[in-house]
Amino acid sequence: MQSYFVKRSEGFQTHYLEWKPETPSNKLPVICIHGTFSNARTYKWIGEELSSGRNGSPRHVVAIDTRGCGESGMPKNGFTLEHMSTDIDAVMKHLGINKAHFIAHSRGVSYVLKYASLHPNSVHGFVVGDFQAHHPKVKDEWAKKLTDSYETYESWDHLYTILTAAKELSREEFEVRKDDFYIEKDGVIYKRFAKELPMCLLHGLEDYDLSPALDNIEGQLLILKGAENGSLLNDDHLREYQKHNPKIIIVDQAGHDVLEPREQVKDALIKYFDQGL
Repeated sequence: MQSYFVKRSEGFQTHYLEWKPETPSNKLPVICIHGTFSNARTYKWIGEELSSGRNGSPRHVVAIDTRGCGESGMPKNGFTLEHMSTDIDAVMKHLGINKAHFIAHSRGVSYVLKYASLHPNSVHGFVVGDFQAHHPKVKDEWAKKLTDSYETYESWDHLYTILTAAKELSREEFEVRKDDFYIEKDGVIYKRFAKELPMCLLHGLEDYDLSPALDNIEGQLLILKGAENGSLLNDDHLREYQKHNPKIIIVDQAGHDVLEPREQVKDALIKYFDQGL
C-alpha cells in the first residue's frame, strides 16, 4: 500500500491509497470510495485482497479520501455532488485511468453515480454498498449533532477508555483498527474527518435523483445490502436497482456496515471481479 497526494486548483490536496499488483494485469482497475465520514483506509483489506490475485487475476486498486476526510484537505467551499465527484476525477486523471470498476459505501455511492452521470464511459462495473440511487439532503439536526459531538482526545489511552465505556473492545482489536478512524497530530488524537465537514455538507448537498446515471454503467451491478436493522436499503430502493439486472447479496449479520471483511463479502467480491474485464 502506497500513499499519494494530488494538488487541486482549489488550493487543497486530495489523498489516495494505491495497491499495485506484483505481476502485470490486463484487468480494469478498481476505484474505492468511502462513506460520508469514513476514509480510504477502511478499504485496506479489499486493496490487499484484489491486488494480490490470490483468487484470480490481480487488479490495480485505488482508494480515495474525499475532501475533508482522511488525509485529504478541507477547502473552504465546494461540497455539492459535482464537487465531490471531482475528487474522483482528479485522481483518475492523475493516474491516467480512463475506465474502472468502482466500489462505494453509503453516500460514497452518490459520489460515484454523480461521476458516472458526468463521465458516461468511465464506470464499467459498480459494487454498491448499502445505499440508494437517490441522494437525500443532509438534515439540519444530523449535521448539528455531529458537529456538537466532535471530540479530540489527549492520548490513545484516553480514546481507548472512552470507546470501551460504550462497548466491549479488546486492546488488541483497538490497536489494529485505531488508525483507520483516528489520527494523531501534535500529540492530540483527532477523528479522520474535519469538524467543519458536516455543516459544509448540509449547505452543499441537495436532494438529487441519481438513478438515471445507472444507465451509464456498462458492466454488472453488485448490490450489498445489510440483513439487520440499520441497513439503508429498503425494497423500493432495491426495485430501482433491479431495473438494471444486478446481483444482490444480503450480507448476514450486517446493518449498514456491509463492507467489513466478512467471508461472505470477500467471496462475493472475488467472484464478481474474477469475471469479465
